[in-house]
Amino acid sequence: FRAQPLHTLSRENLLENKPDPKLHEKTVSATLGAVDAFVSHSWSDEGGAKFDALHEWAGEGADKKLVWLDKACIDQLNIDASLACLPIFLAGCRQLLILLGPTYPSRLWCVMELFVYVRMGGTRADIVVKLLDETTDLAQSLARFDAGKAKCFLDRDKQKLWAVIEASFGTFHPFNKLVRGIFAEQLVESTKSPTVPKGKRHQVAPENPPLQRLKMRSYFWPTAE
Repeated sequence: FRAQPLHTLSRENLLENKPDPKLHEKTVSATLGAVDAFVSHSWSDEGGAKFDALHEWAGEGADKKLVWLDKACIDQLNIDASLACLPIFLAGCRQLLILLGPTYPSRLWCVMELFVYVRMGGTRADIVVKLLDETTDLAQSLARFDAGKAKCFLDRDKQKLWAVIEASFGTFHPFNKLVRGIFAEQLVESTKSPTVPKGKRHQVAPENPPLQRLKMRSYFWPTAE
């Protein structure tokens, strides 16, 4: 289980939306529950905005924050292993930090990270949303989310993720309803955050028992073939 010290992550690291093996060298070994946030983001959203949002979330404690960032913490060339271990990565983090940009609702991997976090026992209070785009179009996209229309870079990944949804819900409709509801709640909460006094906005959530979350893994999540 690896984590990225936030202070080692540069703006340039996020501007490029391709895997960077050198970024993995900046990660450190971490224990479950010791990582401040799992960063859920779309690789297609603007990197500079994501960098700014990360540091807004971290506040003055950026030099002490550990995050789980897919670009750095997993082998991007071994996606099957990554799929199987997603619940572990999520369980090892105290918060789910969503960097919500224009393409986020259309990326199936992003939405599955949110779904798995909630399904494994992560509370809504531990989900933090940072808007990268506050336009009406984003709100409308979230309200119209449809897993059947969401995209993956590889079609085989999409087929596997669809299978997880169908195994859990039978059809896309109840899953879409659940995700839209979470998005709606978090969108409202994110618009309230600027009114919170500086220094109080990004309190670390109480640690959830990682092992308790992992007990739920085998009930709904596939292992690597």
